[in-house]
Amino acid sequence: MAILEEIIWQMINISFSISKNYGIAIILITVLIKFVFYPLTFQSSKQMAAMQRLQPVMKNLQKKYKDDPKKLQEETLNLYKREKVSPFGGCLPMIIQIPIFIGLFLALKGEKFVNAVQNAGGGGSFIWLSNLSLPDPTFIMVVLIVITTYLMQRTMPSAQQNMAMNIVMPAFIGFISLPFPSGLQLYWVASNIVTALQQIYIFRKLGVPLTFSLMPGKS
Repeated sequence: MAILEEIIWQMINISFSISKNYGIAIILITVLIKFVFYPLTFQSSKQMAAMQRLQPVMKNLQKKYKDDPKKLQEETLNLYKREKVSPFGGCLPMIIQIPIFIGLFLALKGEKFVNAVQNAGGGGSFIWLSNLSLPDPTFIMVVLIVITTYLMQRTMPSAQQNMAMNIVMPAFIGFISLPFPSGLQLYWVASNIVTALQQIYIFRKLGVPLTFSLMPGKS
């Protein structure tokens, strides 16, 4: 993980040398990471769209074999195999990006970033964030994390949406992000926005009707 941390730190430095601002540098890194993982995101979205399409068939199977769990499992697996879909395919990009997030967390929490921000003058601040190595004292970034996480999830196929994903998870993520450096909080917000835009673009490209709604459980 130390190697990944160092790689990300060097990426941040290169981005800073171009932008002269660590906030902008973090946003550029976010866009770059999302661009690199776009092929995986596209395949993941195809899997989610396929799962949404199969929901009526799944409901019929559940009704037909409600008294025979073993047969239901067998027919469900056959359906997945026949349609070439995986119920876990949509999780792959998120799982792969976890080490990236950990690397960013370590890099932005590390002494190198703290010293760099202090020596960068105005380049270590961003909009109202006076020091990107410290948590946002106004809690605006935390609120933005909650809102953008919620909106990002609402761009997913409606078949994947539920109360826990739409309310509990954004609130939980906002809570755990409270002590994070505002630079990392900025990455999280930027990542949510880019992910939402990617999802909208991909589902339109796949011809999947967008059923976005601000209210959980509605489409």
